[in-house]
Amino acid sequence: MKILENIALAPLTTLGIGGPARWFVEATSEAEIAEACAWAREQDVPLFVLGGGSNVLVADTGFDGLALHLSLIHI
Repeated sequence: MKILENIALAPLTTLGIGGPARWFVEATSEAEIAEACAWAREQDVPLFVLGGGSNVLVADTGFDGLALHLSLIHI
């Protein structure tokens, strides 16, 4: 799992608006989801789970926590 900092969330939403996430993880497995949740708990930071990005509004000021973007691939 790679935790990135100050990643724009607008491109990940259908409306294309909003500021950056303080921390960001692109989870491609259930193990990465669990690891990201544990990291957020350990750091005592808010967790925002982002799926496909529809019906989501992100504030222009962004999100001061960990944004977990779900990118699971099922075959």
